[in-house]
Amino acid sequence: MKAIVKTKRGLFFLLGSICLGMGLLLEGGEKGWSIAFLCLAIGFLGGPIGKDVIKEMLDTRDFQVDLLMIVSALGAVSIAYFSEAAILLFIFAGSEVLEEYVFQKSMKTMETLMIQVPKQASVLTSDGQIVLRAIEDIRVGDSIVVTKGEQIALDGLAQERMSVDESLLTGESLPVTKEKGEVVFAGTLNIGDTSTYQVVKESNESRYSQIVSLIQAASTSKSKRDQLLHRLQKYYVIAALLGVVLFIASLYFIKGMSFVAAFYRGMILLTVASPCALIASITPAMLSAMSFGARNGILIKTGQALENMMKMTVLCTDKTGTLTKGEFRVQNYQLDQPELLPFLLYMESRSSHPLAQSIVRQFSEIPLPSSVVSSSVREIVGYGIEMGDLVIGNQKLVQTYQDPKHYLTKESYGTLLFVAKVNQIVGYFELVDTVRSEASTAITALQQQGVEVAMLTGDRLETAQFVADTLHIQRYQAHCLPEDKVAYLQEYRKQDKVVGMIGDGINDAPILAHADIGIAMGSGTDLAMDMSDVIITQNNLEKVALLYQLSRKYGRITRWNICFSLSVILILVVLNFMGILDLTQGVFFHEMSTILVILNGLRLLHSSK
Repeated sequence: MKAIVKTKRGLFFLLGSICLGMGLLLEGGEKGWSIAFLCLAIGFLGGPIGKDVIKEMLDTRDFQVDLLMIVSALGAVSIAYFSEAAILLFIFAGSEVLEEYVFQKSMKTMETLMIQVPKQASVLTSDGQIVLRAIEDIRVGDSIVVTKGEQIALDGLAQERMSVDESLLTGESLPVTKEKGEVVFAGTLNIGDTSTYQVVKESNESRYSQIVSLIQAASTSKSKRDQLLHRLQKYYVIAALLGVVLFIASLYFIKGMSFVAAFYRGMILLTVASPCALIASITPAMLSAMSFGARNGILIKTGQALENMMKMTVLCTDKTGTLTKGEFRVQNYQLDQPELLPFLLYMESRSSHPLAQSIVRQFSEIPLPSSVVSSSVREIVGYGIEMGDLVIGNQKLVQTYQDPKHYLTKESYGTLLFVAKVNQIVGYFELVDTVRSEASTAITALQQQGVEVAMLTGDRLETAQFVADTLHIQRYQAHCLPEDKVAYLQEYRKQDKVVGMIGDGINDAPILAHADIGIAMGSGTDLAMDMSDVIITQNNLEKVALLYQLSRKYGRITRWNICFSLSVILILVVLNFMGILDLTQGVFFHEMSTILVILNGLRLLHSSK
């Protein structure tokens, strides 16, 4: 109750309810006072609704469905049915207050995120002083000191080992150990000793600010079904108003009723024909599902993403960093010219690819020659990296090069990167990855629900086959470039499949953008997350299965809401035609249907896993 009264509309609803109660109590005695209190109730209850309707109509230049209720109330007042008008607005305003409460409750996760980020941080200056600055004044490269129990204000690189609680962003309660050089995120909590980190992104570019922006945008998004219902309401309102006029005229001229009786029946029709429950069938459910997802590490950008997810028939997935941990280690390497190693490490240090980072990490003790610092390095997306006549990359990059020692024929279940100098292969790096422990459970759960899982990877056939066999994936494609992945997606589209895609790298961005539902892992690149419809912040594939279950439940609830709303409207209209429904009963059943669909949508706030 306190949460409701805190809002202006909630306060007006409370005052209107008190006046309605007084008016109904005095109705049998002091008629004048009764009418006065009922009129006050009509003003308090209908005023905010009427104001919103007029504003909305002026802004959109369209009729709004709430107009039908306002016209019905005014019509009842015009024939001196004050109590019926007040009761109508009481129930209608009550459902509006409830819907606003549902919206605020569903957005609670967003509000929690927005208020918890620090506004200031302690900057370590070059002379060793610690200065408190607003996060807007902190720049990339600054060193930040964060004490035990303090929140990290900006994205950065740990300057020493840190223990971090990332539950605000990922929902995962277990602390995460960050080694020196690893990324720490704004909004997370330092639960270890006082530490320092170097800022890599300003406040408006941090992972935290991206997540908050996504949730804010999601709260105003609409699915195609929801957009269709809102587009149709203009024509529905016009048809309803014309239908009521014809209904009143037929009762007055054909049935011979008095004008007051015919007009009263017309107001009943106007009330019960209003599609308030139908309009509320989708949005509260969508917001509730988004809120549940956010609390469980699933950021759903738009309502349409939920709609597409529930229809998904094929899920394509990348391998590295998605089905596997993306934490590679160099198991074996061979270089005919060992002096090339520092140059190769410099090249790999310029790339954000997990394979490149793993090689750099494993040989971190080897210094980079100063002579290569100014050299030009070019990353060939989907292939590898080149610097002058020195290249390192996958088999496709070097397959036309000379291979005197037959490195290309080496058998391995790991990932092979080949080194070439002046168009001749002179060595290789063999890296191995680990399949995620939850990948098998998640894929099995999706397959059991009728979703076909296909793996698309740029890796070698042997590596792809090993991972596919481990996870019981029937369809997989190796040696895929970004354009190849898009081509496979288009093939599925030609078969009228609804295709989802999970990825995390730059090379996954094109297919994430083309997929019906793009899902990015939270550890992935910013580009991949920008191109996706959903972000899994916990990097846990089981969340994908949970997302699919959530979307299916959302679909069942919204379909039930729509069918129920239409059925109630039809039944009430028929009852009014038969003359066995008064205005109070019509308002009660009509608004109860609205409240029921809102409450039904609210079930998604606590959706079972």
